Amino acid sequence: MAIYHCSTKTVNRSSGRTAVASMAYRAGEKLKDERTGLTHDFTKKDGVVHTEIISNLDIQIDRSELWNLAEKSENRKDARTAREWVIALPDELDADQRKDLAKDFARSLVNHYSVIADIAIHEPSKGGNDKNHHAHIMLTTRKAELDPDNQLILTTKADIELSNTKRKSLDMGTTQEDIKYIRESWANLANRALERAGYREKIDHRSYADQNNGLQATIHEGTTVTQLRRQGIDTQISRFNDHVKQQNTQQLQQQKQQTESVLQRGLNRVDQGFEQWQKNQEAKRLELERQAERQRQQDLDKQRAEQANRKASRDLDNDGWSR
Repeated sequence: MAIYHCSTKTVNRSSGRTAVASMAYRAGEKLKDERTGLTHDFTKKDGVVHTEIISNLDIQIDRSELWNLAEKSENRKDARTAREWVIALPDELDADQRKDLAKDFARSLVNHYSVIADIAIHEPSKGGNDKNHHAHIMLTTRKAELDPDNQLILTTKADIELSNTKRKSLDMGTTQEDIKYIRESWANLANRALERAGYREKIDHRSYADQNNGLQATIHEGTTVTQLRRQGIDTQISRFNDHVKQQNTQQLQQQKQQTESVLQRGLNRVDQGFEQWQKNQEAKRLELERQAERQRQQDLDKQRAEQANRKASRDLDNDGWSR
């Protein structure tokens, strides 16, 4: 069953993260951070099935050049150098369909914010959920352009990176409104992909509370809890989430059974109605046949009577002639 996940977080120097290191890990590549002088080698990382850079600029873009430029474009010690979106790709789709869907989502972000997107699609981790296909999409926080020499440059901050105070002065909504819009856009893209692939399943970007479906939300596990899970170590959060998922699964199954029961009753009523219609049609057909038979008999009787009258007339004429 397709699940909904679309979350965003930022890469900030204040937390010790860099755009170069973050993308090297997600892409499973070896990249050198020219600002810090550190080389980040993740070429032995498993599970990366596809990487691709998407932009609206008609040039080839090198991954190392892109993210080193993102770092060089910021001067503040607490600068935000990249934004990441993580999406769960439906297991119902095949590899090419999942790749196209991730690219469509990345393209929508590029078109909306005039930034550059770097995609890394990961397959399910060993020992984890065998349906956990997902994609990491790293965005530049600044708009991308070409200078007069056709070289890549990063200019002003993308709209989503502006403070809410700045956005208000520009008559924009809040950043959270942007995020809500993007989460809904992802749901729409994924649902269209599922429909094209012949599936009726749909995902919903709304919270369980907004959906009013009676399901309980899980707690975000984060990197530490996820790593402990893979080592077979339970935590209070993982145990709570497992219990919630079990309860939600049971409730969804009950809802499915109730829905199927209502649907079956409806189908039964349709079948019964059709059977009654067939009986009515058969009764009408038989009545028409009876009416036709009566009419045929009446016509035959009339024809016979006319023949008898004509014969009687001829007999009278013959008798008169013979006298």
